Amino acid sequence: MADSVRVQVLMSCQEAERFDAYCQERGFKKSTLIARLIREYLAQEHFAQQQQLFKSSEDEKSKTK
Repeated sequence: MADSVRVQVLMSCQEAERFDAYCQERGFKKSTLIARLIREYLAQEHFAQQQQLFKSSEDEKSKTK
């Protein structure tokens, strides 16, 4: 993943232990499963990628230089 961003997630100790146990039992890496769950949720919600927002933001930065 060349273009990746680190995301931190805060959860209760109980939730974290439950998630850790699930990942260990099913053989998932936590970060891989979190990324997959986010992608699947966004697809389920029919939320399209907002490329235009990111592109226009970068265009504005280059104009001010």
